[in-house]
Amino acid sequence: MRAVLNGAIYTPTRIIPREGVVLVEDGVIVDVGTVDQVGVPEGAERVDAGGGIICPGYVDIHVHGGGGADAADGTPEAVRMAACRLARAGTTSFLPTTATAPFAEIWEAFDAIAAVMGDRRPEEARALGIHMEGPLFSLQQVGAHNASLLRMPDAEERERLLSYSGSLARVTLAPEREGAMDLIRDLSARGVLVSGGHSDALYAEVCAAMEAGLRHITHLWSSMSLMRRIGPKRHSGMLEAALVEDGLTAEMIADGYHLPTSLMKIAYRMKGPEKLALVSDAMRASGMGPGEYDLAGIVAVVEEGAGVAVTRDRKAFAGSISTMARCVREVVQVVGVSLVDALRMATETPARIVGVEDRVGRLARGLAADLLILDPLTLLPRQVIVGGELLDGVAP
Repeated sequence: MRAVLNGAIYTPTRIIPREGVVLVEDGVIVDVGTVDQVGVPEGAERVDAGGGIICPGYVDIHVHGGGGADAADGTPEAVRMAACRLARAGTTSFLPTTATAPFAEIWEAFDAIAAVMGDRRPEEARALGIHMEGPLFSLQQVGAHNASLLRMPDAEERERLLSYSGSLARVTLAPEREGAMDLIRDLSARGVLVSGGHSDALYAEVCAAMEAGLRHITHLWSSMSLMRRIGPKRHSGMLEAALVEDGLTAEMIADGYHLPTSLMKIAYRMKGPEKLALVSDAMRASGMGPGEYDLAGIVAVVEEGAGVAVTRDRKAFAGSISTMARCVREVVQVVGVSLVDALRMATETPARIVGVEDRVGRLARGLAADLLILDPLTLLPRQVIVGGELLDGVAP
């Protein structure tokens, strides 16, 4: 048994002062509370937080890769490389996210992710399920994806997609595409979270998709329709639906580049910490330094000293290179969100959005023993514990 103590504990729904303790054994949390309430069993190994912040490990429900590897590479080794990078940076659970590609390559990536899901190694973050992002997108909202490959599946591909429902946690699509409504219904019926994204849908089309089972919106403001005129009338788009519809949760890339502070404040005030998740949307260049990197067939450039990848023509972002830890720091120190709410948006809320709140995302009895010890000044991880085991070192 391990006892993590001597730090302020954020569960994240309550704060236990420095006299608190988290007890872990056999990979799960045994108890959480003050030392007086819980006690420290004789013989327990003490993990001294040194006055730091003890919180759940971060849950990233939209991340493509890191450490030079990408979930779309189609091999278990690539998924594991990314999982190691994420864990050392404080993300202890994640949805490996694919990108637009021919369906044959997407199935290879799905198989690789599924293989890792059932065989986590101690140094790896938990792969909770597959997130399919592309090619089911609008041609008007391509983003950094390969426009020539955007399309809906044919009948055979559709059945193959549905066959992965045991491993498939989430699909991002444009609900206005032909056949999308039926696909939303079928995916939702199988327990897959359907997200609207890379979409040019009008407000009414988003609402119709909600009736079919759409429940989440992918990376607010990025590659989605906004209010526009059609004739003399103004029509709201996906962004406005995401902000005002209570039946929709949402996410934002809080790396300090994709969205200005003002828009992050709007998202936080409109959705609140219980319906807004932080995501990194990081790609393979995260943790790697300057250079050119493949992003689903597109060249992404990371320049010296830059905190984001851009396209070769420098006209658009080509993926985040951030981490959940940096996103938390950004929303606290720049946006002005309380630490309690920021941690909730990085742990409990994303876990609940994808339906794994009974496994990860909180410091509570019976949940996975995934913990971070944060520096109280920088808010970056000093120590990472996954499945009750201390990782050897952390990464920026």
